[in-house]
Parts: sequence; C-alpha cells; structure tokens
Amino acid sequence: MPALRSAPPPVAWDGVLTILADGARPDVISALTAAGEMPNFKKHIVDRGGFRTAPGVFPTVSGPAHLPLLTGMHPGQANLPGIRWAERPTGSRGSFLFRTRSYMSLGRAFRIERDIPAAFTTMFQHLPGVADVNAWFVRGCPARARMTRFSKAAAFLRSWTTADWYSSDLQAERGVMRAWDRGYRSAFAVFPAIDELGHRFGPMCDASYEAYRRFDACLGRLVDDLARRGRADRTLIAVSSDHGQTATHTHLDIDDLVRVVYPRTLAYPKIWRHLFSAQAAAMVSGNGMANLYLEGADGDWRQRPDFDAPGSRAGELRDRLVAHPGIEHVIYRQVATPEEAFVVASARGRMVVSIEPGAAHARVDGVADDDPWLTLAFAGGDPVGYEGVARRLRKSEVAAATAATGFPDLPAQLVDFFRARRAGDLVVCARQGFDLRSRFEYQPHLGSHGCLDREHILVPVGFNAELAEPSLRAVDVFPTILSALGAPAAPGRLGQARTLRPLV
Repeated sequence: MPALRSAPPPVAWDGVLTILADGARPDVISALTAAGEMPNFKKHIVDRGGFRTAPGVFPTVSGPAHLPLLTGMHPGQANLPGIRWAERPTGSRGSFLFRTRSYMSLGRAFRIERDIPAAFTTMFQHLPGVADVNAWFVRGCPARARMTRFSKAAAFLRSWTTADWYSSDLQAERGVMRAWDRGYRSAFAVFPAIDELGHRFGPMCDASYEAYRRFDACLGRLVDDLARRGRADRTLIAVSSDHGQTATHTHLDIDDLVRVVYPRTLAYPKIWRHLFSAQAAAMVSGNGMANLYLEGADGDWRQRPDFDAPGSRAGELRDRLVAHPGIEHVIYRQVATPEEAFVVASARGRMVVSIEPGAAHARVDGVADDDPWLTLAFAGGDPVGYEGVARRLRKSEVAAATAATGFPDLPAQLVDFFRARRAGDLVVCARQGFDLRSRFEYQPHLGSHGCLDREHILVPVGFNAELAEPSLRAVDVFPTILSALGAPAAPGRLGQARTLRPLV
C-alpha cells in the first residue's frame, strides 16, 4: 500500500495589498457579485470564503473612518470626531481662533498628522515596506514610499472637472503597480470613484454601479499583475470600505437651523464670521452628520450646555431639531447623571445608553475597560427600533444583538465616538433623503453619509483567504493583517485578530 503523502505546508504571506474602496456598500457588492457583474471579487474573495459584512465606525466619513484599516483604531480614540470639527473655547467668550478644522482642503495629510496623538501608529510603522497610494494619514511612511504624493491632487482636479472619477481609480491602480516595480511588497491604496460618483449622481444609479464594475476590473488586473510577478500566492489581499451611502433629495443648512436659537453661529467656510464671539459652531461631515458646539448657561463657554435643564436654550435647540422632518437623531451627553450616559433623541422617543459605573471607557490619555456593560433605557418611545434587543449587554455584544435593525451597533459606536474630547455637544444625524449642507460644496450632492443608519455604518470586508470566524468588525481588519503577516500585535487596539487560512 503506497504511503500517504502529507499536504504541502501553507505558503506564508510576505506582503499585503490593503484596498479601501471608498463608499462601497456591502449589499451592492453582494448583489453585483451574485449577478456575475463583479467576477474578480467573486473569484478572489467570495469564492475563497473571505467576504463578510461588518460594522464600520462612527462618524461614517472619509478620513476618520479610514483609521480602522490604517491603524486599528476607532476615530473616537484618535480624538477625530469628523471631517470638520472644532474645539470648545477655554474661556468664557466664544473665541474659535485656531480651534476649528476642515480636512476638505489641500494639506489635509499634514493636518491629520498634527491632530492625531503621536502614540497612534499606522500600518506603515508596523509592517516593513508598505507603500502609500492616496492615503489620508501617512504617519511613518517615508516620502519615497508615497506613490501618489504629487499625482493625487492632479487626479482629483481632472476627475472633478470631467466627472470621470474612474480615472482616479486607474491612477490608484498605477500607483500600486509602481510600488511593486520599486520593490515594495505591500501597499495601502484608496480607490475613490464609488464614493465620488455616489455623491454626484446618487449611490444606487447606473453610474455608481458602473464604478463597482470598474473597480472589480482594477482588482482583476492587480491580481493578474501579482501572478505575472510570481507573488499571487504570497500576497494577502484585504478589501474594505470606510462607509456606505444613501440617496439625497433635500439639502438643509444646519447652521441656519442653529441660528434660530444661537444667532452668532460659526460655520465653514465663512469661519471669520463670529470667530471671536460665537454662541455656537456647526461642523458638517459627509453632509449627513454634524458636530454642534454650544455655549453653556449664561453664555459661558466654560460650562457644558445642559439639554435637559428646564427652559435652556440648548434644550430649545434640541427640541426644534428633533421636530424637523429632515433630522433622524440628535445625540448628546447626559450631564446630570453620575454614570457616563448618552441620549439618542428623535420624534419617536429617546434612548439613554449608560456605561455602568466602574467601567468607564478609556479616553485618549486613559486606560479602562474596553468592553463595559451597557444599559439601554427608553422614554416616550423607541427612536432606533430595538424591540427585542436586551436592555443590558456588553459592548462587544451590541453588534450581533442589533445586526438586523436599522441602526446596527449604535450604542457601542456612541461609547467609542464620545471618547473624543472634540466631539460636539450635540451630534446631529440627518434622515435618509436629507443632508445638512446645501451651500459651498465642490460638486452636487445626490448621495450622503456620516450617520448611524445601517446603509452608512455597514462596510464590506474581504480577504483572498478563508476567514474562519463568521463575523468581524472593521477595527478587526488591522490586527488580522498584522497577525497574518507574523507581525507583533499593536497595543491599544479595540479590534481582535481573526483567523485566516493561508493559500496552499
């Protein structure tokens, strides 16, 4: 009887291609894959058992929501509550000089580098030889490894003027191949077309669907190029997104709504108005969410506003926004309670998410339990449709318990989001079909994101290898990549490494 031959040992990965398909929705990918319209994604990801739908991070906006893939961190840990944000004045008067930020401008890589604490490390620092292609946050990446350092702005300008965002995806594809030509075995690449075309034409239109198909063609050519180089079975491929997107039919200006109660409201781009005497500041991100900063009682910025105090202006603004047909939720910290708690209010009622005493979560400069017990309490109705969801559960249990709802993982996302000291006093989320900014955008907005809706918060996660676990979160991708490539685990991450079965 012939001896049984043992299976060959698995081939270890010696590089990783991490792709962020900006704005890609997992349900659209699933539908197009099932219809045979994304054959490369099906062949290299789905058929290998590596595709999952995962909770992303709040706010669901580019930049902050890139951090899970780049760093394994939640934006709240990085004190990055939006693509635009402000810091509350430290004195009694509302001076916002040097206290506002917008990343919708040139030089955002420099600004993000300056704004994120130095202890936050990136993929560029944890893996050897990782090239940058269109990344927003490039800490630890040498200048020579930035393949699109100078071409990114030109590609954006060309795509903006011609509405041909596919050319920007082709530019990203060329950047990855250029990195391989120069000897880099790993790359982090952002492909922007799906998001940009969704904003311009709507996320569920023919132009957007074509962006998915063309992204699939880019993926196929990249895999073919790896095969030509003899590296297809030695390169881990990870594909994900930062957020989804929903269609928009009505534009609001949140700063105009705030000015009804706080006449001196500061907002981009005219931040010089009331720069030294603001009563409020409105910072919109993704066009679907906004951080609002409000002076406290008696016009004193040294006090936090109390939304539940009888007769307060903060409470008046909350009630006006809750009653507006274009607003889905307003969210704020509950001030007059011993435990840390956050209120989600809508026209349908209120939910209070409380962190049980003794389990307060870590902030940027602190250490505490990252999996505390949460309690959910409701008043006047249920604003999130959580019928049947347990009223007491661990933070790590929230995603599974709320997976079938319209707002999956919302309580856990709020706990992590409000780690950011820069988070607004009042966070506003638009109702689907509406957004919070009608003026000063660089292109028409028929698609928006930024909120906690399942279409915004759920992202695709795919690997060219079998993923052993049935579920994961976006913050798990980074530690999974480190583990797969044999790199030491990075401290302070919220995610967990998942098991990938290497190619044989």
